[in-house]
Amino acid sequence: MDRPPSPRTLALIALVGLGLCVAASSLSAANGRPPEVFLPVGVSGAVFVASGYLVARQRPDNRIGYLLMLIGVTPTPFVVLRYLLPVTEIVNHSAPAVVSALLLAFVLLTFPTGRLTSSTQRIALTAMTIFFALFVVATILTLDPPMHGVSRCPPCVANPLRVTDLSVYPVVEVAGDVGIVTSALVVGALSVARWHRARGAARRLMAPVLFGGIVTASGFVATSLATLSGVELALTGQILVLLQLLIPIGLAVTFLRAYAARGAVAGAVVQLGASPSSEGLEAALRRAVGDPGLMVTRWSQVAGAYLDREGQRVSLDELDARRSATRLERDGQPLAAVIHDATLAVAPSLVKALADSVRFAVDTTDLRDRLRASGGDAAALPRGEVTFLFGDLEGSTEMLVALGDGYGQVLSEMRQTVRESADRYGGVVVDARADECFLAFPDASKAVEAAVDILRRLREAAWPAGGTPRLRVGLHLGTPELTVDGYVGLDVHRAARVMSAANGDQVMTSASVATAVKGRLGDGLSLLELGWFSLKGIPEPEFLYQVIGPGLPSGAPPRAKAA
Repeated sequence: MDRPPSPRTLALIALVGLGLCVAASSLSAANGRPPEVFLPVGVSGAVFVASGYLVARQRPDNRIGYLLMLIGVTPTPFVVLRYLLPVTEIVNHSAPAVVSALLLAFVLLTFPTGRLTSSTQRIALTAMTIFFALFVVATILTLDPPMHGVSRCPPCVANPLRVTDLSVYPVVEVAGDVGIVTSALVVGALSVARWHRARGAARRLMAPVLFGGIVTASGFVATSLATLSGVELALTGQILVLLQLLIPIGLAVTFLRAYAARGAVAGAVVQLGASPSSEGLEAALRRAVGDPGLMVTRWSQVAGAYLDREGQRVSLDELDARRSATRLERDGQPLAAVIHDATLAVAPSLVKALADSVRFAVDTTDLRDRLRASGGDAAALPRGEVTFLFGDLEGSTEMLVALGDGYGQVLSEMRQTVRESADRYGGVVVDARADECFLAFPDASKAVEAAVDILRRLREAAWPAGGTPRLRVGLHLGTPELTVDGYVGLDVHRAARVMSAANGDQVMTSASVATAVKGRLGDGLSLLELGWFSLKGIPEPEFLYQVIGPGLPSGAPPRAKAA
């Protein structure tokens, strides 16, 4: 909807709707109708109006809520008119039920987005609308309430518009019952198909409403078949009215489930602790809301796009109709986006909980990185045997000249990639300043995999012309001393010197790393022996290896003097 009504206007609409339901029910009672006739109309209408109001308050841009209110009030003007102008019984006999049924079918086929998403749905709804419009016209032209024994007579009068003899209306009535059966079966089948195609969160949230719709459709089928077969069912209309209440009741169950899922989202983020990785955050949120396709993306100023945790572009404007994106901002600028099942939009509080969780995780990781970069988080560093990863941006001066003010954003994006790879492979960012990074891993093979992951992601990401970062990486395993100020000892310097021997887009390792990862590397990775080299400031020569594998360069010699 372009301009949804204000909360005050919406409340006024709901009050008018409730008033119409009460008026219609009271007028029916005043004219001698029994309670089993006038009470269901008023109660059903009030339930639909109230549930529609709650949905519209939650999602004012979604037409589902307004349609539910319309379903509730549709019969009321016809009831009022039939007592004020008995001649309108020829319209009242079919039009209210037809309009309500079509609106109900639309709600079931479009819940929760309020939009038709397939040509099959459009064709089915269009065909039903045309058929029942013809049915209403045929009823007006053939029905004579007193002669055909309409149950609501009196009051009713002869139909001045009837153009056929009395034998035609029973045929029209049979055709209407056949149309009701067919339409109910089609809507029921499409609803079952929608539920079957849905996954996770969509299934759980759609199930109560679609179940109510399927039961209601079954009720229409049963009563229409009974009429066609000549079987008399007591209170047929009242039963159908009460069955329809399963749909707004299903909506209430849906909101309760969404509320429970909101609590699960908050609990999942708390369990992640103070260092939520992108991968861990996605997995936790997927479990909490039951959406296996949920994705968290970060905004890249350099790429001018949202990127997934693999560094690939994600276009939020080209999502499948069954997916929706919730954007997050910081100081008016894009920060991140959560891509989730469109069904979750029926519960804005749940979507807000998802967004708040992602914002919390982003802010926490940003704060954590700033703390580590300032050397204030030594207690979180691994102890004992540690594999160090040093990285340095090759050609940083030339890149600074080429990019100007954009250079800082490139560094920011590169640090984010480094941090995400460290999180994924169990490492810790020790320092990340200027164009360098320093990581520590308790597992040597994970350090190698993280180094390769960093280079691949940097290479595959979108960068401005002249701004593609070429990181050179060095790895060394040792047992450094850990003080309150961080790591100290020769192993730290040795790791930095191994990095200095590498070229851009290369990963060099010391012999200690090669020994530790022997037979443990996967993903097509292996180590190429390069020989003995003298490293600046290191007394004895070091035997260097280069990590090679799919997409990694292997030709450039080390930037160190052979020993």
